[in-house]
Amino acid sequence: MVAMKRAVKVRVELFATLRKKFGKMVEVECNGTIEDCFIQASKVLGKDFLKEVMKNGKLRDDRIITVNGRNIKDELRKLEDGDVVSVFPPIAGGT
Repeated sequence: MVAMKRAVKVRVELFATLRKKFGKMVEVECNGTIEDCFIQASKVLGKDFLKEVMKNGKLRDDRIITVNGRNIKDELRKLEDGDVVSVFPPIAGGT
């Protein structure tokens, strides 16, 4: 018998220009990977969302992605029930 992977419920929060384009947040069920989390979020937010966070099936380098406030750029990990995934686009400012 093959063990079924349990879906986890996570909240995806968006900031800056992403928030303006897609809204503040969405809750999704995924298989526990950040990639699947974004795929599931794109089913609610629209396919353009996936282009904002992934390129060629991988996370975009020019986005800051945190899980529960911790940057995951260098250490992808499995998501757990109740995790909060935050996505920040590149931000420039100042004069």
